Amino acid sequence: MSFLSIEFGLCFILFFAVYWSLCWSVRLQNALLLAGSYALVASFGLTSLYTLLGYTVLVYLLGLLCARYPQRGFISGLILLLVLGCFYLFKYQEFFVGGVQTALAGVGLDVSLPVLQVLVPIGLSFYAFHSVSYLVSIKRQELAPAAPQDLALYLAFFPSLIAGPVNRALHLLPQIRPSGMRQVLEPQRALGLIALAVVKLFFFSGWLGSQWVDPVFETPSGYSAEQLLLSVYGYSFLIYFNFSGYTNLVTGVALLLGFRLPDNFNAPYAARNLKEFWGRWHISLSTFIRDYVYIPLGGNRHGVWRGNLNMLLAMLVSGLWHGASVNFIIWGALHGIGLALYKASTYVLPQPMRWPGADLLARLLTFHYVAFAWIFFRSATLDDALDMLAGIGGLSLAGLSGSTGWLILGSIVGVAVYPQMLALLRQGFAASSRMPWQFYPIPLGVFITLVIFASQSGVPGFIYASF
Repeated sequence: MSFLSIEFGLCFILFFAVYWSLCWSVRLQNALLLAGSYALVASFGLTSLYTLLGYTVLVYLLGLLCARYPQRGFISGLILLLVLGCFYLFKYQEFFVGGVQTALAGVGLDVSLPVLQVLVPIGLSFYAFHSVSYLVSIKRQELAPAAPQDLALYLAFFPSLIAGPVNRALHLLPQIRPSGMRQVLEPQRALGLIALAVVKLFFFSGWLGSQWVDPVFETPSGYSAEQLLLSVYGYSFLIYFNFSGYTNLVTGVALLLGFRLPDNFNAPYAARNLKEFWGRWHISLSTFIRDYVYIPLGGNRHGVWRGNLNMLLAMLVSGLWHGASVNFIIWGALHGIGLALYKASTYVLPQPMRWPGADLLARLLTFHYVAFAWIFFRSATLDDALDMLAGIGGLSLAGLSGSTGWLILGSIVGVAVYPQMLALLRQGFAASSRMPWQFYPIPLGVFITLVIFASQSGVPGFIYASF
């Protein structure tokens, strides 16, 4: 069931009414939240629910072991075995088995290795990371093992289950068991975030996908160099509107339920370098990779070369997390290499450039590096990605003189003035939040209705729900 469907909207209104009728008992609210979360998971298939239930039991038992033997090295091994084992079983079997078979075939050995056919359960990538945060926090003695029902809700919490943000146990578990009664948090902001999500997902994401992106990426050989470049810009905007729109939506839903989710986006295309970009894009994932992959590998504590190697490995893990594909590995490697080059440049030029236009040039260069890396992220195969790059190589001034050229120029100008547009949007958002709350839902409802009617038909999907 999509969060953007009419069915979900009607179910949530009923759920919301029952949920707050139980405001006198946090325990009953949690039970209802857990039941609703499991019902949502079951709507995608009972296998997903059974997997989540089994995983929750394993995490609970491993949490008890972590608390009893926090200093034992084998505990870290068990955590890795649990997470990597589930990722391998459900996501990476075919990728790794296919790679091994290809390697063996290259030396003349024709071997057919067994592959267990299983469906990827919904939310696995996110609740697996949630479990790492929980278990590591117990191992570090920052947290005591949670009650089984609290842990179950922490892993299954439906606003962030399907596509994040990535929660931390130290942040979400205290909200599951608060000291007092829950309250609706910032209701006007919550409704405003939901309205903003509708604009991003139904209008911008849906329109970009159908007009600029999907047809071109499906058959790149049938389009001109200018159309290919425009589709790369289009996908850069689409994935931002889609994923940040989803984050706005679930953040608003969580606020209405009395929970705060971690920030996940902060104007990523205003970044002046890749390091800044990853401080603004999918923040909950990038900080997770930093804290649980990059720093445990040694971070930058062992010199420049080792630090760059650790950074590259961390970004490769990020790429593999998104999917078992050579394209995702290349995407992660491009960002790892880009981050290493940026870090090296800070030794050569320790002070940032201060001449007029330097920030604008840095933002445009960063955006284009990120945009061209998205080609590997979006393309179905490596051959498609290489076809896209080869096709873009045929750009010409004559081709840019038409209407597509003007759209390309408009895209670049949009990135150039992005910080100013964002400032105006934030001012408008703040002004709307000062309206009397009694009247706030009326114009908001009319606005959402108009946006949906002006948008493409159908319910847009969430890109990150497939990861």
